Parts: sequence; C-alpha cells; structure tokens
Amino acid sequence: MALFFFALGAAAGNGVWACGAPTETVRADAVNERLDIALDDGRVVRLAGLDGSLYRAPAAQQAAQALLAARFVGKDVELDVLAAGPDRWGRIPGDLTLPKGFGNPPDSAAEALLAAGLARVRPEFEARACSLNRLALEDEARRRGLGVWADRAHAIIPGSDLAALRSLGGHFIVIEGRVRRVGFGRSRIYLDLAPRGGLTLVVPRQFEPALARAGVAVGALAGRDVRARGVIDGRFGLRLEVGDPAMIEVARQPEQAGEAEARQ
Repeated sequence: MALFFFALGAAAGNGVWACGAPTETVRADAVNERLDIALDDGRVVRLAGLDGSLYRAPAAQQAAQALLAARFVGKDVELDVLAAGPDRWGRIPGDLTLPKGFGNPPDSAAEALLAAGLARVRPEFEARACSLNRLALEDEARRRGLGVWADRAHAIIPGSDLAALRSLGGHFIVIEGRVRRVGFGRSRIYLDLAPRGGLTLVVPRQFEPALARAGVAVGALAGRDVRARGVIDGRFGLRLEVGDPAMIEVARQPEQAGEAEARQ
C-alpha cells in the first residue's frame, strides 16, 4: 500500500533564497553531459538541488541533455540564482526558466527534468525553498513510471533490503521504511529502520524544531513510515546521514481512527 508523504523541510521552514525568482535575462548556449548549462557570456549554471548520478545511465543522460537543449538552448531565458556566490568550480547554483507565455509548464529546467522522470531531488540548502513543488513532480513521475523510474536500479529501495543497501554504498539513493526505534544522542537522533545491522537514519538534533513545526514529534516517529534520500555510508554499519530537513519525509497518518491509509 502506497502512502502519501510530506516533506518536513519544505513544510516547516523557508529557504534564504526564493525559488523561481528571476534575477536577469540570459541566453543559453549549450548543455554538457553533467547537465550544466553554459551561457553565451561564459558563465555556467548548475541546476541546484538535483541528483546527477542518474546520468551514468547513457540513455537517461542523453534524454535529459536533449530535453534541456530543445527547450532552452539558443533562447533568451530567465536566470534564477539560488546562492550568494558560485560553487567551488565557479558554476552558478540556480535554475533557468522560460519567460511567461513562452512554454508549457513546467517552464523551469529543473522542474522539466523532474516531471519527465529524468532527475531526482537532491536536497541542498540553496534549493530548500524549491523542495515542496519539486518533490511533488518527482513523485508524480515515479507514480507514472516515467524516465529512470521505469528502471529498478533507480527505484525506491525498502529500508529492510539490506543486500541492496550494502551494494549501493557511496551512492545517492531514495529509501522507504518504518521506524522501529528512535535513539537520542547528544547531537544526533538515530532512526533505526531494521533490526541490529540494518539501516539507520542519522538526523542532527538541530532539525527537531523543523520536525515539530511540521507537527511531528521526534519521539513519536517510532512506527511511522518515512522516506529518506542521501548517500549510503557502509563503513560503520548501514547509515544515511540526513543533511537537510527536506531529505526526510514522513507518511501522513489517517485523520480518523480506522480511516484507510491514503493511496497514491
């Protein structure tokens, strides 16, 4: 039975930068294999908040590159800057959008990839304010089996599938599971999704206010279904570090006793 999930980070707080606020009009010149978009003035835009590890699959990479080239290259587009400065490689963390009336929704480069199933949301601080809408687009593409969601290698992995999790150490993944136990450390919260030796979500205690504002008490997460995303670390047991509140979603509970769980 599928459940509806809501993003804690998106529901509980706003990012410093608005999502989708154009700063200037630019001209897109080319798209490379990493889906970075070169502008005709020499700058390069990195689509912030997207997971690029999918594009190790040649077919998906080519489809994503072709989609961006067809919709944005050679056109005057709006640059949405999502960070105060460039990243370590000099790229602008941001997004590109078509001017209103010059394309069918979604008119954002990042959202177009997500809607086509050619990207996964990879929460990061710069794109935090974009998370709610982006997760909804990803979820719809997954429900319809579009793009990479038709490939089991990129499917959501059950938190109880230890063999799959161990084989994906160091890779960005999306998992779902039921919290069996909640443990509290001085600076971290540990959400165990399986018996001893299974996957543990490691959540900084500083995220507790975000959880509370979203109506979720950390101590009450035992027995709740969660979805999380991040890089699996298998060095000290199976762990997934939750680096942003938007990296963890919690299944909605039925509003009334006996009410059936929501289906997708």
